[in-house]
Amino acid sequence: MIKMLQKGSEEEEEHHAKDNIVLQTHKTIDIKFSGKVEKLKEHFAEVHLEISPEMSVDENGLIHNGFIFSGASLAATAAVNERYGFSIGAVVNFLTPVRQNDIVVFKAKSRQKLGRKRVVDVIGRVGDVKIFVGEFTVIVIEKHILSIRLDEIDVSEYDEDGFEN
Repeated sequence: MIKMLQKGSEEEEEHHAKDNIVLQTHKTIDIKFSGKVEKLKEHFAEVHLEISPEMSVDENGLIHNGFIFSGASLAATAAVNERYGFSIGAVVNFLTPVRQNDIVVFKAKSRQKLGRKRVVDVIGRVGDVKIFVGEFTVIVIEKHILSIRLDEIDVSEYDEDGFEN
């Protein structure tokens, strides 16, 4: 009986530990402009972004989409939750405008692993209204990206940019 109680307690601690995953990346990001990680589980993150007047682009209080993108990118990277993980690509849609004093809740789920790359789906909502959807590509590398020289990064697939000088 004591063994069963101990086993139950161990299972409960293990389950609790899985729900209390520690954020491994983007630890010093400014939550005022990118949001705060409120929930973190394996392959899942939830970020809340409180929209402030400083994010406005006009006198009507329209919020710049860059802040929305930043919150979604943080959610994607947190869902992967690797120390040297960062977003390298995204396909996104801004579905509705966001206003001052809104709170955007981003939910991100990492759904695919392709070598060092992770594909992460992100949805942003204000209340029940979906305001953002996106698919992010997050890469995980062995060391900090800024410790890599620019000429070591292969960007050959982007050589032809289509712009004339």
